[in-house]
Amino acid sequence: MTTCETCPMCADLAGESCPVVYKDSCWIVRHSRETNILGYLVLASRRHFLDLSESTDEEAESYGKILSTAIKAVRQVVPCERVYTFTLGELVPHFHVHIIPRTAGMPRAYRGRGIFSYPALPAADSQLVEQVSARLRLSIRRMGLPVR
Repeated sequence: MTTCETCPMCADLAGESCPVVYKDSCWIVRHSRETNILGYLVLASRRHFLDLSESTDEEAESYGKILSTAIKAVRQVVPCERVYTFTLGELVPHFHVHIIPRTAGMPRAYRGRGIFSYPALPAADSQLVEQVSARLRLSIRRMGLPVR
């Protein structure tokens, strides 16, 4: 098990490498810079743990509301047909969930399980990422998700 001192997610959470869409005492939602998929979010626990079996009661109770709200915001901001969510924790053993909009224009090869082979590069234009992130923040705020 990776410790917090050697965890790349913990190190990343300490900085602001990706635009923050939402954060509270338990969770942070940021726009990914790993692909050119606008609206691709990562919901990560602020505390280091591997999966929900290690979450606190507060983390477990707030998780569903935050995930649901993030998905609703993606649907409002990005014209998509589906929103994929998954967590693996193999490369980065810190609890996080990928939230990926699947648009009508996404090539068939990357739909469903094919999303796992979607190329990481090129990254999305940083100005577009910032614009989408701002719209997602506004959408989440309008839904009244409480910041703790």
